[in-house]
Amino acid sequence: MRFIFSIILIYSSILFSQTGNLKGKVTDGRIPIPSVNVFVPELGIGDATNTDGEYHLKNLPAKELEIRFSAVGYETEEIEVEILPDKTIELNVILKEKVIEVQTVVVTALRQQEQKDTRTSLIDLNPKSAKILAGGVEDVFRTLQSLPGVIAPNDFSSQLIVRGSGPDQNLIIMDDIEVFNPYRLYGVISMFNPDAVSDVNLISGGFPAKYGDRLSAVLDVTNREGDASKAFKGNINASIVDANIVLEGRNPFNIKGSWLINSRRTYYDLIIEPFVKSAGLVDDNTSFPNFYDFQAKLVFGPFNGSKILLNGILSRDGVNVISGKDRNTPDSVGVFNITRNDVLAAAWHFAPSKKLLNKVVVSWYKNNGDTDFDSQILDPSLNRSTFEDAIPDTLKPYLLGFKFNGTFDYRKISFDDKFTYLWGENTFEAGVGFDKMETTIDFNFELDPQLEAIFRANPQFRAALSDIKDVKNYNRYRAYVQNNFKVTNRFYFNPSLRFDYYDLLDKQYVAPRISMSYAIDEITTLRTVWGIYYQSPGYEKLRDQNVLFDLDEKFTKSLEAEKATHYVIGIERWLTNEWSLRFESYYKNFDNLIVQKIVPGTRFITELIPGKDPKLSASWTRPVPVIGDSVTQIPVNNSDGEAYGFEFFLAKRNIERGSKLSGWISYSLAYADRYESGETLPFRFDQRHTVNVVLNYEFNSWFNVGVRWQYGSGFPISIPLGIKPRIIYSDTNGDGVFDTPVIATRKPFGNPNAEGQVIYDIDFGNQKLNSRKPAYHRLDIRLNFLANFWNLDWNFYLDVVNVYNRKNVIGYDWYITDDLKLGREQNNMFPILPTIGFAVKF
Repeated sequence: MRFIFSIILIYSSILFSQTGNLKGKVTDGRIPIPSVNVFVPELGIGDATNTDGEYHLKNLPAKELEIRFSAVGYETEEIEVEILPDKTIELNVILKEKVIEVQTVVVTALRQQEQKDTRTSLIDLNPKSAKILAGGVEDVFRTLQSLPGVIAPNDFSSQLIVRGSGPDQNLIIMDDIEVFNPYRLYGVISMFNPDAVSDVNLISGGFPAKYGDRLSAVLDVTNREGDASKAFKGNINASIVDANIVLEGRNPFNIKGSWLINSRRTYYDLIIEPFVKSAGLVDDNTSFPNFYDFQAKLVFGPFNGSKILLNGILSRDGVNVISGKDRNTPDSVGVFNITRNDVLAAAWHFAPSKKLLNKVVVSWYKNNGDTDFDSQILDPSLNRSTFEDAIPDTLKPYLLGFKFNGTFDYRKISFDDKFTYLWGENTFEAGVGFDKMETTIDFNFELDPQLEAIFRANPQFRAALSDIKDVKNYNRYRAYVQNNFKVTNRFYFNPSLRFDYYDLLDKQYVAPRISMSYAIDEITTLRTVWGIYYQSPGYEKLRDQNVLFDLDEKFTKSLEAEKATHYVIGIERWLTNEWSLRFESYYKNFDNLIVQKIVPGTRFITELIPGKDPKLSASWTRPVPVIGDSVTQIPVNNSDGEAYGFEFFLAKRNIERGSKLSGWISYSLAYADRYESGETLPFRFDQRHTVNVVLNYEFNSWFNVGVRWQYGSGFPISIPLGIKPRIIYSDTNGDGVFDTPVIATRKPFGNPNAEGQVIYDIDFGNQKLNSRKPAYHRLDIRLNFLANFWNLDWNFYLDVVNVYNRKNVIGYDWYITDDLKLGREQNNMFPILPTIGFAVKF
């Protein structure tokens, strides 16, 4: 028996030793290729290369195996390799670029996340997908709006609403530089050119300590380096509304490195503007909304482990619109606006070994603009259809004049030093940095006598439109440390700590965060995170906040930074080599949210005398003052909140030979509430149910179709309770002082000889967000036609937004009918909107 037992042990030892490992690096002959699928068809297992192009397959049977290497935009390689017992074979592979990148069109936007990566809620987007997403108008932000946990305020905005938080609570990073207001055309599209971007990471919750001064999410964008394998190459993308050109190549004079420049321009002003002018809808001096930008990235090196990167952006948005005399609407509007976004940055990357990287980044950023708005707007209580095609001279009593002019100037000089060290299978990161901020705002409001009289009697409105002029010079300081520990082969633990000092508040904050990942098996990963996050106030956040705060020192010194605590847990599993499933649940608790201070004010009430005609002022009792709320521009920590929900995400990647379908399906259930002054209110972008279906299908080598369908339950909206007489201050005794509250009257339109009748206002009472808009849904389709002629690669496309012309509601105009009832006119988002265009590479 002892002999037999010894034979069994020897045989078992031989069996268990008949395995080996395979590792290597995948490049294009010059630079590493991340997210390459390394697959063993015979065994049905595989891996994906990391950001350095490296892969590692363990415990492979000791025999000859076929290894398949496939990636978006590259030709698939199949290589036979002999696996040796107890040995690690190194196999480095070079993939060739495809002549026509058919796979770029059909692959899903997501890249695979390594199991040792403890970050939850990570969306690693392939920027090329922004160029082919149906209805995405080739915009990175609009592509992100099709992913779980991310929604848009409306069709016209590229802002990101992430898990019940406002756009101002998202940190936007470009090449290690924080940028403000990253929008063009006043929010319609983002500043990021998908042709010039190499990586887009959105962390929608529980982001690590290297990021700060925001409560909700982080969008980290990296612009790609130029192609150093060629002296010169480029591509052009043009549609009926804009054009985009990218040029790149290796540095001249045998200097190591590369260069890349790109520029975009819209031409609504060249195509649409002449037609609108000829119709008399706008003045001849009008200039339609337009923008152009110019971006450049220069890379020098590497030289002995050092690399120098220079970045620059010059951007301008402009509009100058004046209503024409032949318009058919009663309103007249004059708008002049110029917005500028400029960036200069230099970075030194030093990597003396594969284990150590230090990045020093110095940047200068300027975002400023000028606005002049002059309008005569029809009194909102009136039915607009009654005044269409009216003679302008008859409209004056029914128009309210509102003027506004303002300037803003946000400047930031930043320094950051970011250190990364790999020790064993652990990753240590630390960094320090500071921002020198200078923010200037100057806003002035001018109201005509009618509107001023209304606001004087209703100070809760007037206070929110007070003039403000302020200059702020302050600094922000930060430091962080974090380490990703490998506890076991399956368990990774990442504790981190962040320190922030906000000079504006003269306060410091320490934010601990912990994230973990556990590999249940080779294809299933459990991740969880807990963390504390702080956000300082600042005028630079004004565009996304959409609220005008007065940050005078007498107010800010009593403020606390806003605070959020994140709890996230999620599980991800690869069902096959192409299908993945992710389920994630989150809870966010908000404290010390900054809102406008509410102080006691005076409003007036009046009652109808029984049996009297409500259209006559004599039929109402004398206005009586009562205490009401008055909103100010003073910032106070007077709001809390919470957001919670779960997300389901099923994705299909197109990597197998013969695969034609790719895309994803997501569903989100979300709740978001705010607590203010004893009230519980839904967050203004609280969307309970969200569904996204994104599919791409390759019919053949030259034709493919993309489809996107979105559904969202309605946003909260305030519905008025009824109507009430308008109360204004009047000078009743002729002493020149407007101090007597009276009921406002005017003659009905079209009857100048009639007696003045009571003017009514829409009465919302104290009802806030008491109803919901109708559900939103929209279908977009994109057709792509690929070709090669004149030795150039072409892509012709037709993109149709809102195929079935759904009338999605952006809001309502309320008015008062002749019989003193509430009327409502619906305002809609995008109608059916086709766009044609082409892209060519040379």
